[in-house]
Amino acid sequence: MSLRSELHDRLWRAFERWHEMREQGATKHDLKIRGLREYRDANHYTRNVIFTANTLHTYERILGRFMDSCPHAHRLEDIGKRDLKAFMDRAIAEGMSAKTLKTRASALAKFGALTGQTRSFAALAEKYGEKIRQLVRTGEIAGPSRSTPSVEVLLRTIEVLKEWDARHFDRTGDPRSYHLAARLQWETSARGVSATERITPVSLLDGNRIELIGKGGRRDVFEISPELHALLRAWFAHNPGKLADLRGYQCAYARAIKAAGGYVTGTHGARRASIRDYYGRLYAQRRAEGLAPAKAAARAVGDAIERLGHSRTRRDHRRWYLGE
Repeated sequence: MSLRSELHDRLWRAFERWHEMREQGATKHDLKIRGLREYRDANHYTRNVIFTANTLHTYERILGRFMDSCPHAHRLEDIGKRDLKAFMDRAIAEGMSAKTLKTRASALAKFGALTGQTRSFAALAEKYGEKIRQLVRTGEIAGPSRSTPSVEVLLRTIEVLKEWDARHFDRTGDPRSYHLAARLQWETSARGVSATERITPVSLLDGNRIELIGKGGRRDVFEISPELHALLRAWFAHNPGKLADLRGYQCAYARAIKAAGGYVTGTHGARRASIRDYYGRLYAQRRAEGLAPAKAAARAVGDAIERLGHSRTRRDHRRWYLGE
């Protein structure tokens, strides 16, 4: 068996392993909490699994190039830390962006987990993560771009999608709910997939509430406006199944936001716009309750980050979503 084939088999097995665990009721969130509780390491139980097909394909592409840079290897286990350093140093010298470099480091950490070198590869990948952050701070490599549409543009985008969905139905007789997905993102700060393919009739709860399935299978309940709740109930009364196709929604959203005068075409921009608006409202509420500005901001930031499904102490997510 060639090394490429062996790599593919190990990656595929890691992907299957997650499906087996999920069938037994495991979630990514639970695995991370268990790792923290038992080993003080959130990734202890997730290092030898792969969660999505997209990640599988991305890692296989990166690790294929990694192996091409190691002609001396006769077994996957022959590839070690020195090879990882050379691969990452070359990528940095070529001026790759921070996002690309971090993806490479993550793929290499996974390679270590699948070849019995978990601790050494994970530690080295973490060191490169810090090096990448330092290079971004000094301006030596490009940092991630996280532009956010204005509230006005986002609300216009929802109206554009509503008009296009109606036109699509008039033309084809095929109902489409992209505007409902966009509005759900706006009201809950959800990821695109959580507001489309993971929304079914059972997601709707009494009291204008809805259950969203987030990253790693985490489930959270949100209160939405009575109007949106009623619209979703009416939709599912005639259209059982998932609310919308993620890829179709992403493509329509990208076109609609341009038509609305915006330029941030990714649906994650809607998530950021929503959480920033939510943070602003929380801050105003905390100030009205009598909290000092610093305490009001700290409380509002923590609550906003928790709403996104992350720990309120995560400083990286504060920077990414709120610029804190």
